[in-house]
Amino acid sequence: ALLNDWLTRLPTCINRDFIDQAATEFCTNLNTKANRKKLAKALHAVNRNRLDLLPFYARLVATLHPCLPDIGRELMEMLVKEMKQLVRRKGQMNLEVKVKNVRFIGELTKFQVCSKTEALNCLKILVKDFHHHSVDMACHMLETCGRFLFRSPDSHVRTRVLLDIMMRKKTAMQFDSRYATMIENAYYDCNPPEAKRATRKERPPLHEYVRKLLYKDLNKVSVERILRQFRKLDWTDSAVLKYAVKCLSRVWLLKFSNIHCLANMLSGLAEYYEDVGFRVVDAVLEDIRWGLEINLGRYNQRRISAIKYLGELYNYRMIESTVIFRTLYTCLSFGHNSDGSPSHLDPPSSYFRVRLICALLDTCGQYFSRGVAKKRLDGYLVFLQCYLWNKDQPLPLDVEFLLHDTVASLRPQMKWFESKQEAQAAAFELQADFKAKLEVIKPVVGDRSPGEARTWRTSEGDDDEEEDEREEEDDEEGSEEDDTAESGAGGDSDDEDTVHLRGERKHVPSAEDDAFVNAFEKMMADTVQNRRHEGVKAPTVDIGFP
Repeated sequence: ALLNDWLTRLPTCINRDFIDQAATEFCTNLNTKANRKKLAKALHAVNRNRLDLLPFYARLVATLHPCLPDIGRELMEMLVKEMKQLVRRKGQMNLEVKVKNVRFIGELTKFQVCSKTEALNCLKILVKDFHHHSVDMACHMLETCGRFLFRSPDSHVRTRVLLDIMMRKKTAMQFDSRYATMIENAYYDCNPPEAKRATRKERPPLHEYVRKLLYKDLNKVSVERILRQFRKLDWTDSAVLKYAVKCLSRVWLLKFSNIHCLANMLSGLAEYYEDVGFRVVDAVLEDIRWGLEINLGRYNQRRISAIKYLGELYNYRMIESTVIFRTLYTCLSFGHNSDGSPSHLDPPSSYFRVRLICALLDTCGQYFSRGVAKKRLDGYLVFLQCYLWNKDQPLPLDVEFLLHDTVASLRPQMKWFESKQEAQAAAFELQADFKAKLEVIKPVVGDRSPGEARTWRTSEGDDDEEEDEREEEDDEEGSEEDDTAESGAGGDSDDEDTVHLRGERKHVPSAEDDAFVNAFEKMMADTVQNRRHEGVKAPTVDIGFP
């Protein structure tokens, strides 16, 4: 009864601890000659569909083999006898039984319960009769213990000879594709091809240190420490400067969650070395443009990282909102045909640019909530909907949900157009308003003399100068919270988002200036005269006694 209960629990031993515990229990409580024979028969009669139990049963036999060798000997005699009978019958039935038999022999071979000579003899029988189910049996046996036999010094030669014979028979006998694949898999599982070792690029110690600081050590806690280490670099050396800018620009080598840490560190570094910030921003913008030109799927992760990095640079006041909006409009217009005709740079079935736009707006879009920046973002969302209507409809669900989540966080009350014509009408209306404002500005520009220095910064959705000044005055009269939100992470003001005509202010002398200068000089003279007559008082020392 005890043995029957133990044999009933045996199929549930599906890990090493359970099977070792079962071996200990059998050796201490059930160790009789009759029980050992029953155990060998029970192990041999394992279900043909429970191939997962064979490694654990082989471990059980190997654990008991030093003190109870007759179990392993009797089991091997039954398995070898059964295998020879199955091969001799040449029947095409009961493939599961044949596979179970050879895999059990292979597991016992790895535990050295079955000798290598006996395993090689079984494999030789299968290779000699290399037809139909014998091919399956040989391949399964090689997959189980083939590498063990091939790597062992005392069986390497014979195993290699049998493998070569098997491959020659594969070529000569013209097996079907299933058998050919099985034979190749078994062969390369035993003797895998030599793979070339990946050559590690040798870098100077300084380069390795820079990469370690940025790509391994950088996180929220270590930003200040790494910034101090970067300030210690020899920035006068052009080679060091070039490599540092290269590493600071390759943001896709960082963890995605640490991109804002790199932007934070760069903003601190730019306070001491301005040209480093300019170089990195130029490199990031160039990489974004390069991604739009290449448009290959394997660079998608790199492109997402670069556009998020650009948004984080805006959050840390490294760039202005004009750069952000210019990038957003570039994503809509570069290589895209507004008439809906297909383009190889932006085919109608490609929605990755929408993901880029959502990533950039999720990063820094919350700062476009006031002033002219708000109007510019509202106008951009209209053109974005026109862009979406030129894509294949309906949009994929993941893209649609991503887009709605992004817009809901920025403009919860935004109106979604129901048709392409409605979106185009709104876009044409925005363009007409912009052209009208340009017509007002053109006469003012024409009246300026060519010698005056001026700077133009124009973008879609700009207001004229007078309206901008009025908005700036309204913002100055607002609360401190409004001022903080307006000048927050982006650091832009309304006058930076409109057309500016900057000229050198000329100083015109006036009578008020002369009166101010005379009064100031008189006040300074009186003060000097009064100080001359004041006596110098010695300071009194108040010492407290204990």
